[in-house]
Amino acid sequence: MYLSEISGIEVKKDGFFENFGKLGRIYLENSISFIHSEKYLPDIDQNVSCIVCNEELLPFFLDKDMGIVVSKEPKNTFYEIYYTIYSEGKLNYSENKISDSATISPKATIASSGVVIGDNCVIGDNVVIREGTILGNNVHIGNNCVLGSDGYEVAKIYGSSKIVPHTGFCILKDNVEILNNCCVCKGLFRGYDTIIEENVKIDNIVQIAHAVKIGKNTEIGAGAVISGNTIIGENVWIGPNVTLSNKIKVGNNAFVSLGAVLINDISDGERVAGNFAYDTKKFMKEFKMKK
Repeated sequence: MYLSEISGIEVKKDGFFENFGKLGRIYLENSISFIHSEKYLPDIDQNVSCIVCNEELLPFFLDKDMGIVVSKEPKNTFYEIYYTIYSEGKLNYSENKISDSATISPKATIASSGVVIGDNCVIGDNVVIREGTILGNNVHIGNNCVLGSDGYEVAKIYGSSKIVPHTGFCILKDNVEILNNCCVCKGLFRGYDTIIEENVKIDNIVQIAHAVKIGKNTEIGAGAVISGNTIIGENVWIGPNVTLSNKIKVGNNAFVSLGAVLINDISDGERVAGNFAYDTKKFMKEFKMKK
């Protein structure tokens, strides 16, 4: 799509885009993004084909080979462009592909498009599978789960705050098992997908936000909350009622003890506990001293 095809915006220079993204995390070619401060200029890369900026930043882009939209509120205008294209049905998904060998409860609700369900999957009662959900083979989903729901992204669109509709994917690979009453959100944009790798096991009442990545063989205890854009490695243990802040990175073979609140990255093999979480041995030593 060309910027000139969109009404209601101030196009300084026409440009073509196919995808959306935030600076510093532009994953697909021909993406449109927004900028409101000079400190983000280093994040402009070859994948950005169009930019929404304010008048102060306009001189930085005039000589570049990219489309330009000028706005007093670049972020708001960016989301208005996205919402307009979404509302026009230009970000729809492809047809469903559901294996004949999958066992799906008659009480489950499956979106009419954008769903892939592989061989030998089992879908429980009252499960809701939204557009953009892709299940590999032998995936088991317990009762009352929601897969592919919108995540929590709020923006001002046409003068009022809205939860932004999501158009990315929710991908669960082979042998993933999820128990009951869990929610796994899809990505905000294409390329910002939520991906749960092979053989991950998830207990009851777990919230997994948009664009989360979970590595192979990881186990997640009941009540855990994993915030958006978090990356969890392979063979990790996330204990019951753990809360992970957004954009956290958890290394391979890490151990996060029950009830921990994680606000910093942890490295491979690290064990943490507490609120806020830190090294488990130090935490237990201090806890025993207090007793």
